[in-house]
This record gives sequence, C-alpha cells and structure tokens, in this order.
Amino acid sequence: MPQSIKAEDIDFSMLLASAAHDMKNSLGMLLSTLDQMSADLPDPNEKQASYFSLLRGEASRINNDLIYLLSLYRIQHKQLQAHVDEVFVQDFFEEQRSRHDILLQSKNLTLNLTSTGDDVAYFDQELINGVLNNAIVNAAKYTSTYIELWADASLEQTIIEVRDDGPGFPAAMINENSEYQKGVSFTSGSTNLGLYFCNHIAALHTRGALVGKVELLNGSNGGIFRLILP
Repeated sequence: MPQSIKAEDIDFSMLLASAAHDMKNSLGMLLSTLDQMSADLPDPNEKQASYFSLLRGEASRINNDLIYLLSLYRIQHKQLQAHVDEVFVQDFFEEQRSRHDILLQSKNLTLNLTSTGDDVAYFDQELINGVLNNAIVNAAKYTSTYIELWADASLEQTIIEVRDDGPGFPAAMINENSEYQKGVSFTSGSTNLGLYFCNHIAALHTRGALVGKVELLNGSNGGIFRLILP
C-alpha cells in the first residue's frame, strides 16, 4: 500500500512557490490580453482608459508580488545569485523608460534620465530590473509630475536613485528603516514585500567586505529611493 503523507511532511514553502509560479504565468497572460484589448479599441474614451489602467495596474502589482516571493524563495534555497556584468547605464535607463511606458502614459508622468560619471556600471541587469521596477511603480503612485532615474558610476560603487516630486517617504518609514528591511512595519502593518525583496537583491551584490544596500530618504523635491552597489 502507498504510504500516506503526514501533514508535518508537507513542504509548504515549496507548494507556495509552485502555486506562485502558476499564478504568475496566468497573470502574465492576463496582462498580455489586457494590453491587446486596449490596443484593439478604436478610440477608447477617458472612462474606458481609466478602467484598463486600473485593471492593468492591479494585475501588474499582484504579478510583481509573486515574482518577489519566488525570488526570495530562490534566495533562501541558494538558487539565486548575482551574475555581475558590464552594463551601459544610459541604455539600461532607456530600457526602463520603454518597460514602463504604459504606466507613465496612463498617469501622465515624465521619466527623466540622468547619468553622471562613467557610463558603464557592473551589476546583474536582470535582478536590478526587478529592483527598479518596484521603485518606479511605487514612485508613480505618489509623484506629482515626474520620476527621475539618476546614476553615478564614477566611484568604486554604483549609485542609482529613483527620485520623484511627491510628498516624500513618511518619517516612520525612514526612521524605522531596519524594520522595513526585515519586511514588516509595526507602524503601518504592511509586509513591505517589495522593499524586502529590493534589500535582498541588493545584498546579493558584493565586493570584498562591501555589500549592496537600499536607502530611503527625502530630497528637496520629494522621495528618493537609493540603491548602492559595490
């Protein structure tokens, strides 16, 4: 007779990762269909465009959360490492503009690109794509008119910032940064999954004793998400 499976033998994290992978694939198809439907409309009115923007935004948010969960699962099981390569910063920034074109248009936002120092940096482009995606989507929720991608790769480290002209980060979010990096805010009750993901991806980038990290701060015009890579 086949041996029965005991509840304590179930690997819940593996089941969750498997389910998240399937849901991510389904959401990918949903997002693709929404984009096609939006493109096929001859002349969508403002209300229809608003509906499509809302549906796509929420589906994309869920899809991103699933990607964060899967990535963290792989990090925990030593299945995800940073493969550092040469990256041309301006080209990388242009890819971000193209990737978020629909989001920017739906919110009538401008994405400014600024690169100082050397135009070449060294990091895992695919992983940092995920970090900037989280930062840009979050900035788009709160900014007023623009988002700026700024980078300086002239030193022994690369600094990338996502700036906006919104109200800035709440003081609690900056003051309790260690709690947010752990993934839980006892002030807001949020799991802060996106920020938790960003910190772990940054930490995969190391050079000697230096470890990548994320900082949150407020500038003169709004919030600044800063990514520091050794």
